[in-house]
Formats: sequence, structure tokens, C-alpha cells
Amino acid sequence: MTGMTCLGEEELYLPAGSLLEAVCSPEAGSFDCHDTVVVVAHPDDETIAIGGQLARMEGVRIVHVTDGAPANMKDAQVNGFSRREDYAAARRRELETAVAMAGVKPEACHLIGVPDQSAAYRLAEIASRLAELFSEFRIATVLTHAFEGGHPDHDSTAFAVRAAIHLAGRRGLPLPVVYEFPLYRMKQDQRAFQEFIPGDQVEYAIALDNETVELKRRMLAAHATQQFVLAPFITKTERFRLAAPCDFRELPNNGNVFYAQFNWGLRPSDWADLVEKASRELDLPKWL
Repeated sequence: MTGMTCLGEEELYLPAGSLLEAVCSPEAGSFDCHDTVVVVAHPDDETIAIGGQLARMEGVRIVHVTDGAPANMKDAQVNGFSRREDYAAARRRELETAVAMAGVKPEACHLIGVPDQSAAYRLAEIASRLAELFSEFRIATVLTHAFEGGHPDHDSTAFAVRAAIHLAGRRGLPLPVVYEFPLYRMKQDQRAFQEFIPGDQVEYAIALDNETVELKRRMLAAHATQQFVLAPFITKTERFRLAAPCDFRELPNNGNVFYAQFNWGLRPSDWADLVEKASRELDLPKWL
């Protein structure tokens, strides 16, 4: 894979030895990621967000918080499944097929496995599981969802990652660095794909070369049950930035959350109480 570039790289400061320095390297070669984990909400989120980098990330692990199958069976039935478990198994097979194209083996894909659209109700459990994984594999770098108000499982994963890092620090372990990526959010009255909510952090936009774009398209196509959902996403550019501390009790994007329009398992008005409950249970600070 050649020709992969970091857009505007000449204007950006890339900390020596950081994951982003490796991702943005002009040589565009492979790099050691045995201490790196990608934590996502659903099977296919990893392909959308970082599919163009996975083939370069030797030893990377991927954690899926949900199994991709909502309890209400609507998505399962649309895809021809009469049991939720069968739909979840199909999504797992699609995931393994997709990431195998980038050289990621099934054993590198770890599943927490709560039902799709339920992560907000199991925040403390997910955070504790992630903390155990970070400790077991001596994780130094985490890539995960931006807190952007697109899907409640995405926001729940963003919170759980920050909470897990706090728990790991409480055990005296080194704190992993967290980078985030955008998937979708509201921008005024429309949905914006793979654009960050503006902030103070420097954004890194990685332009994929033609070979990598084609690989990513094939990886996306492997998620056969999700083709309608995946159609709007961008395949030529991937974006990352350092995650900044935030108060997860406040809805992101000034409260303009996309999932307010849908019955995706969570009312926006319930979010703060669920974060507060998990924070009390785990004894977390206000800012993570």
C-alpha cells in the first residue's frame, strides 16, 4: 500500500512514537500494534472508521461492545432471521470475513456481546470488562468512538472506554492514550458522516490510496446485512484526533442527537441519569 498520506501533515505536530505518527508516516508501511486496541460498538464500525489502516496495524486487537443484534428483532426479521442469536451470529461471520481481508484473525476480535441498543443500560459492566482487557493485554493505545450523539451504543462505548482507563489507573497501571474517530452526527438539521464536532484538538485526515480504497470497499461489502446502513459512509478518507476530557453527563453536540429521531433503545433525556448511575457505581470523577 503506497501513496497513503496525512492531509495537511506539514502543518501538524505528530508526537514521536505515537500511533498517529505511524499512521501518518509518508512511508505508509506496517507498524507494531500489539499494545493497541480498537473498541467499537457494533460489527462494521471498525471497518467504517479504520478499515483502511487495519492491514498496517500488526497485532492489533478489536473489541466489540455489542453483538450487533437488537433485542426488538426488527433488524433480524428484515434480514430474514427468526432468532436474534442467528442474526448476531451472521454479523459475527461478516465481521470475521471483513477483517480477515486486512489480515486480522478471529482470535484478535474480542466480544463483550451485550445486545445492540442496550449498551447505555450496562455502562458499568462494559467499563469493567474493558478495564480487564486493557490490563490483560497491557494496552497503551485505544481507538474508539467520538462522543457525538449519533447512536446511543457509540456514545456508551466512548464513555465506557474513558471509565475503563480511569479504573485501570486506579490499579496503578499506565494510562492508555485514547484517539477517537467520528462516524455520524447531526449537523444543523442533517446527518454528517465522518466529521468531528469542532473542538480544540488537532484533526488528522488520512487520505487512502486507490489500492486501500478498493480493499476497504470489499471489507464493507462483506457486511452483507448492513449494506443499506453502510451506503452513505466515506471510503477515501479516515479521520482521527486525540480524545479530550469531557463531562459525559451532558449530551454531546449541544443536545442535537441523531438518535432522538428513532427508537434505538434510549431516550436522550435518560442519558444523564444512566451515566450518573454508572459513575456512582464505579466511583468515577465528573470529567473523564
